Amino acid sequence: MPYKIAIIEDTPSIAASLEKIIGTSDDFEHVLTCTSGEIALKKIPVIKPQICLLDLGLPGIGGIEIQPLLKANLPDLKIVVFTVHEEGEKIIQAIQNGADGYLLKDTASELLLAELKVIMLGGATLTPRVAMKVAQLFSQTADLQKNTENQGAVLTDRQAEILNYIVLGFTYSEISLELGISPHTVRRHIENIYQTLQVQTKAEVVKWGLLSGFGKKLKSGSIKRRKPHLK
Repeated sequence: MPYKIAIIEDTPSIAASLEKIIGTSDDFEHVLTCTSGEIALKKIPVIKPQICLLDLGLPGIGGIEIQPLLKANLPDLKIVVFTVHEEGEKIIQAIQNGADGYLLKDTASELLLAELKVIMLGGATLTPRVAMKVAQLFSQTADLQKNTENQGAVLTDRQAEILNYIVLGFTYSEISLELGISPHTVRRHIENIYQTLQVQTKAEVVKWGLLSGFGKKLKSGSIKRRKPHLK
């Protein structure tokens, strides 16, 4: 069964383009397009999509503000910000408010579908440019760098390695393949990470990781990330 996806976008041409892209995929079924946050709050709890693409620059209630309201009505809804905004502050605000992914509107259509599939399989997606913006924002602050050193010490080397993969958007099964350990072992490490950091959701883990300097690119000799197969 394809995943049901909604679009929250006030620009007709962009909404139409997204509908067309989604229509080419066997993995997703477009079920709803909303042109404002107010409409989305009324219709999404009724239609119950599994994932939504959310523009930040909406008229009325903005994309940042609407996220916790959508999650309150539909806790399992995956929210993927789809925007032109690359500012680090916007990205952090979105993650803090519950975004499961943050993609830029110049993302290629095939990559967009692949990243949406990753999110539905349990990943947390940030495009490399977005991750770099966040890193640049916080690398400018000496106090944060000091805080990063202190926070990083609470995790074991293996936990830190796995956290880096999570921030990069890898799924549990992909981490298992990359590190040559069983999915059960990966899950146990992640449970320990949650306990150590005293967090409850993947969004909180990604937020903590970004603030602490994780999300670094893999070494050149490492295995390339496996993308979901698109028909």
